[in-house]
Order: sequence, then C-alpha cells, then structure tokens
Amino acid sequence: MKNIYILLFSFLCSLTSIAQETKFSTVKIEGFGSIGLPSNMEIQGGVYKELSDRIKEINGVNASKVIFQQKNLNSLDGSSMQTYARVFIRTETGTAGDFKKLSEALTQAEADEVNSTFKSQIESEAPRANAKVLEWHKAITSTLNGHNAIKYGYKRQIGTNKPVLVEVFMLQNNDRLHIVTFEYRLDDNNWSTTFTSIKTTVKITAK
Repeated sequence: MKNIYILLFSFLCSLTSIAQETKFSTVKIEGFGSIGLPSNMEIQGGVYKELSDRIKEINGVNASKVIFQQKNLNSLDGSSMQTYARVFIRTETGTAGDFKKLSEALTQAEADEVNSTFKSQIESEAPRANAKVLEWHKAITSTLNGHNAIKYGYKRQIGTNKPVLVEVFMLQNNDRLHIVTFEYRLDDNNWSTTFTSIKTTVKITAK
C-alpha cells in the first residue's frame, strides 16, 4: 500500500510539473490569428533582434514577422545562450483564391511539390550560412491544431555548432500562406515538450 501512495504522489508531482511548463500568454497576430507564448520563451526584440535581422540581411534571408525564442535572450543574458529554441510565424499575402481555403483538404501531390521545391532550395542555400542539411524529413499532409497543413522538416548544422531539428508547417488560407516553423537544438530535448504544447494553442483566422 505504501508503494501505491509513493507512485500516486510521483504521478501528481509530474502533473504539477507539466502544468507549470505549459503556462501561456496569448499572442494575437494581425492577419494570422493567435498563438500561445510559453513562460520559458519571449518575443524576439531589442538589441538581439537588430543583430539577428542584420545577419539575415547579409545572408539574404527574409526576417520573420514574429519570432519566439528562449527567455532572457533579448537582454543577452549568458545563461540563455546555453540552449537554442525558436518559433517563427510568417505570413505571405496574395489575392483571394491564390491558395486553398483553410478548411480545404490538402493532397500528397501538393506535399510532394513542396518537398521537391524546398528540399533543393534549402540544400542549395545552406552553404551560404556555413550550414549543412544532415537529414531530410519528407513533406506530408498534416494538421496544426486541427488546421490543414503540409509539414516537412530536417536536421541542420551550422559550422561546428550542435545540430538543430527544424519542423515547418505551411497552411493555405485563401489569400495568404502561413508558415510556422519550430526549431530546437537536439541536445536539449525539453523543447520538444514545450513545442508540442505550443502547437495546441495555434488558432488561425479563416479568410
């Protein structure tokens, strides 16, 4: 009986821990919808954002509209640099009918086209950032919190830095395309749990 109580106590403690890890603030993004910002992340801004945008400009990479990163990186706190985690939320706009509606089903043929286009593009551009693609995860039809999406991913390494796992969701929404990207360093798998929770908070406004 004592062992049962010990197991129950451990289980309750684990639930408390999970609850603490999944405290979110809702971030509303114009033209997108909303997404939860967990307490262990922050919106990129300040001096760090200026430096990051400058590097992207040099490397010819478009800056994302909203970026989540590990907490305290904006203030260049040393401890925050011991890990790496990013969530990029970007929206590309067109005209009505350029893309499928958010509720419309996507096909594997569309995923194959995405795979062909982005695999070659990413692999060819990687050397410009002193990076290499270690592993490619083929594009498939998927969902992001119930919203139809095409998902692909890869493992990359920049210079001698530790490898990073990248997961990309592309969501068509009539006159716009939403791209939500999750990245974390593979030697810090705790971010996988955080990202799983973030995905459940995504709410996209249908156009």
